[in-house]
Amino acid sequence: MGAKGITDRALGPYGSRFRNLRRRRRWSSDFFPAETRRTLPIVLPVAAAGAFAAVAAIHALVVDLPSGSTLAGVAGLLVAATLAEAFPLPIEGVTAGATSLAIVFIVATAAIYGWPEAAVVGLLSIALVEAERKRPPIRAIFNTGLYVCAAAVTGLVAAHWRGGSLAEIVVAGFLGSAAFYGVDMVLLSAVFARLRGESYVLTLRRYVTTTGLPFLVIASLTVTLVVLWDRSPFVSLVVVGPLITIALYERWLHRALERLREFDRLKDEFIAVISHELRTPLTSVYGAALTLQKRDVHGKTREALLAIVSDEAARLARLLDDVLSASRLDAKTERFEIGPIDAAKVARAAVEAVRPRLAPGLVLDLVIEPDLPPVAADADKLRQILINLRENAIKYSPDGGRVLIALSRQGSVVRFEVQDQGLGIAEDELPHIFERFHRVDPNMTRGVGGTGLGLYICRELVEGMRGRMWVTSIEGAGSTFSFELPIA
Repeated sequence: MGAKGITDRALGPYGSRFRNLRRRRRWSSDFFPAETRRTLPIVLPVAAAGAFAAVAAIHALVVDLPSGSTLAGVAGLLVAATLAEAFPLPIEGVTAGATSLAIVFIVATAAIYGWPEAAVVGLLSIALVEAERKRPPIRAIFNTGLYVCAAAVTGLVAAHWRGGSLAEIVVAGFLGSAAFYGVDMVLLSAVFARLRGESYVLTLRRYVTTTGLPFLVIASLTVTLVVLWDRSPFVSLVVVGPLITIALYERWLHRALERLREFDRLKDEFIAVISHELRTPLTSVYGAALTLQKRDVHGKTREALLAIVSDEAARLARLLDDVLSASRLDAKTERFEIGPIDAAKVARAAVEAVRPRLAPGLVLDLVIEPDLPPVAADADKLRQILINLRENAIKYSPDGGRVLIALSRQGSVVRFEVQDQGLGIAEDELPHIFERFHRVDPNMTRGVGGTGLGLYICRELVEGMRGRMWVTSIEGAGSTFSFELPIA
């Protein structure tokens, strides 16, 4: 009898209540993960305040129904705020999220019409976007409450300063932006400080430091919009172009910076990997050369040392070829000389070249379908692909087993398969296996090295010859790399 049966029987008539309590606890854990539960002392009051402000705003609008022109203006600002919220702008140096130009339109609503209208615009714009993003409910609730509270405070501040003169309009727009920014920073810093276990003051200082310049940009845009709107809502449309330009440029700039960071990371990783891959064969060659300098080295020992030098020199040559190939492929300068190629002949050469140096316990078989037609390929590139896949299969079969290279016709293409019974690849690694510098065993915990370029090069070369390549694998049971090339 299982533990559940014992518990329910022991509880008697209270068993069903206990089961319901367990279900509620499981639901609570799913709805409020551990990280989220730490922020509840901040999230719940913000959500409650936001709900209260939203109800009060709607009540105020119902009691004092706005005019048609006001409703049209608020609707236009709501559409603009929603679109801006849907495409946030990343802030350099801030990993917690991004800023949104929706703030410009929410604050403008507060400065032009009042806090009830601003609260409704804040509520609907963030709620619609959060619903579309399908974020966790607790996060959506907090963000919505935050926007409503900030919009309401902004409206109250702007109302105090709003007047008919240009100076009063400018002050109302700027102080409204400052109010929204202040509420945003105070509450977000409180949440992230609790979430990360950091000092609230340090978190707030960091966010204010990194978001100060974006705040000034948003405040300037808000003041511009409010001033133009005061002249004529139609005149304010002139800011649409600059806003779109700023948003697109900022997103493009952020993507460019991310690409540069990724390039830097890949460069550092490349240097580390190449240094290791060069050191190993050079050490072997150097050691063998020093031993060969001794006059008493003869017979089988001398032959073994010469074989080490030959093998490691070939390994260095392959490494250099891989680096150069990857460079040409990245630069799109790799040239292909496509023509009818005897694939069987290329495959036999790739197999026979390695047979003499196979480790004990490792079997390399070649199976070729009879009357295999020629393929439209570059002979050198096809040879490079097969050698890379062959070496990969051997490298990932440290305990021996069978490596099979098979060629067969599949309709209008010839399929090449390189199968091993080695370590295999974890399922979560498969989507990344053909990425540049990706290694299944980066820390060499299983004693398998490599540059992470071989499979990337293979796929690029196959696709360059109008073919396709894929892999199937079971971790611990081996892998099968397959590619197809068109028949000539």
